[in-house]
Amino acid sequence: MFQLLMSVHFSDPTWIFFVVLLIILLAPLLFERLHIPQIVGMILAGVLIGPHGLNILARDSSFELFGQVGLYYIMFLAGISMDTGAFKRNKIQVLSFSLMSFLIPFALGGLSAYYLLHLSVPASVMVSCVLSSHTLVSYSIVSRYALSRHQGVSFSVVATMVSLMLALFVLAGLAGSFHGHTGWRLWTQMILNCSCYVAALFFVYPRIIRFFFRTFSDDILQYIFVLALVFLSAATSQALGLEGVFGAFLAGLVLNRYIPETVPLMRHIDFVGNALFIPYFLIGVGMLINFNQIFSHPEGLIVVGVICVMAILTKWLAAWLASVIFQLGRDVCRMMTGLTSGHAAGALAMLMVGRELEVAPGQPLVDDTLMGAVVMLILVSCIFSAVVTTSASKRIAISSVSDEEKQGDEDRILVALANPRTTSNLVALALMMRPHRSTAPLVGVKLVVDAKDNERERDAAHQLVKEAAQLAASAGVNMKKVVRSGINLITALTYTMKDFDASELIIGYHQEVGRPSTSFDNVTVDLLSRISRQIIIVQCTRAVNTIRCIHVVVPQNAEYEAGFQRWLMHVSRLARQMDCRIIFYSTDRAWERIERFCNKHYKTIRMSHVTFNNFSRLTELSEEVHTDHLLVLIAARENSLSYQPAIRRIPELLADSFSQCSKMLVFPDQYGVEHKMSSFNTGFPSGN
Repeated sequence: MFQLLMSVHFSDPTWIFFVVLLIILLAPLLFERLHIPQIVGMILAGVLIGPHGLNILARDSSFELFGQVGLYYIMFLAGISMDTGAFKRNKIQVLSFSLMSFLIPFALGGLSAYYLLHLSVPASVMVSCVLSSHTLVSYSIVSRYALSRHQGVSFSVVATMVSLMLALFVLAGLAGSFHGHTGWRLWTQMILNCSCYVAALFFVYPRIIRFFFRTFSDDILQYIFVLALVFLSAATSQALGLEGVFGAFLAGLVLNRYIPETVPLMRHIDFVGNALFIPYFLIGVGMLINFNQIFSHPEGLIVVGVICVMAILTKWLAAWLASVIFQLGRDVCRMMTGLTSGHAAGALAMLMVGRELEVAPGQPLVDDTLMGAVVMLILVSCIFSAVVTTSASKRIAISSVSDEEKQGDEDRILVALANPRTTSNLVALALMMRPHRSTAPLVGVKLVVDAKDNERERDAAHQLVKEAAQLAASAGVNMKKVVRSGINLITALTYTMKDFDASELIIGYHQEVGRPSTSFDNVTVDLLSRISRQIIIVQCTRAVNTIRCIHVVVPQNAEYEAGFQRWLMHVSRLARQMDCRIIFYSTDRAWERIERFCNKHYKTIRMSHVTFNNFSRLTELSEEVHTDHLLVLIAARENSLSYQPAIRRIPELLADSFSQCSKMLVFPDQYGVEHKMSSFNTGFPSGN
């Protein structure tokens, strides 16, 4: 049987792709039963089928191409999923850990290579560059546990880029010294190129992204557009003498705030990367491992042992020091150790530079023994990284579910659909407001007037709710499709909410044709009189993922309303998903409760406060609210604690002063989060 396997070799591209897909399919199933992380299974499968194993597949150009794409994809996902708000608040801690993650392995690794392995100073510096840099091989693990925005992950992601850039600078200086100059010229050129490139990227890309997302809403077009930006950035970075992974990460960082984690586009990005590109990269890494080269030279085992031990020990030491100094906790320390201890093809790329540098004619700086040791480091560090990251992620995921997120079953959102042009924004808002771990489905409803000969309208209604359900499904969320007819559409909507026990209603802004915008229309008045659950009325002038700031206007005494916590949860989730600044305009007393709640449940959002006591002064904010901002008005029903007569004039104020920006009008829940009773009134209007 073994001889038969040794004789099998595929060179046809179709068979190669089939074998790779078979490994991607079966390896996780097999190694899951053995309680071994999936990425370890991919790497070991690559060792088995590669040219140094059974030689079933050769490491041809397809593995080079997909491997490069997979590496870029990992760094792109790290950038697009990173919690930039947490980084801005903790930048001193993050940068301190990044420097420790570079300096400790660089110093101790170089000393070990010089004194224990008796390498020359240039060779020891080369080893230091390899050990101080790392690759986020196990990033897909934290992504699978929904920890991409965890503090420890943000620390590790930034440390990856800082370590890589500093290692490249040192490597450039080392290469320059072999070419007859000190390397300062190269360092200066790299720093200048890096600075100009980053400045141009952060200036040009956001404008292109906002234009494209405002103009095109098709998910496939948006996905292709995003990939094009990523690889353009990576190619430009490489052309300037920087690593392509640096450009891919920066592209993800720029795209971060435009692609919330709950929208369908983000799910497409995750799916394609984890299904194809990243496994292809891991299999290609495994195919580099050559055990024969290492075990055929006894002295090579000593080199392997020293390099592997120092690589893991120094990264752990950096993570431990950071966790002690910044009080991050044991599990976060283990997570950072796992994420920053992985090495991949980037380490070999650095050594290839050393192969081209000669200490004497025909004698390269990096010999075969050192090359084989680093190849073995790739295998050992990837296995260690996967095992430690998986263990830490499990513990953190179990302990990090906040009380707010446990209330997911309370959020049963009903989306009232009317216009195909507004459907995508309404569904996107519902997805962003929904708790991340909630299992409750959304409900999409289209109301149809009960009359004869309206089959065409019914067909259009079914098509509309189907499209809305597809949008939700592409984000991994189930949406119940409802088409309900009735003589009185408000009554039909009321009973739909009752049937599904909906906790809130999201509806597009409605204004009767020819009616002056001086007060609420009959539809809104009727809704408010019949439904006591939270009602959110929305008018978006642009795609919600291009909104740059949220302004929340809170009336006096709103903190005493039963629904205060619910609407605060929703706008906080919006700010977190959009990764944008949120400004609360409220009384000082309300701000105390808002700040206390957000600091407990939403520490990562960027928020500020402006004292605001009079709702009638709403027009004074017109200069602060721009066209790419979202204005959220917390209104109130009549006879409620926070009701003010000026609330009646909201439509007039919006039409006069805020016609160009996106708007959201929230009528809070009258029963609060924990109330289990019926959420509906008798159905009789309370009067205007």
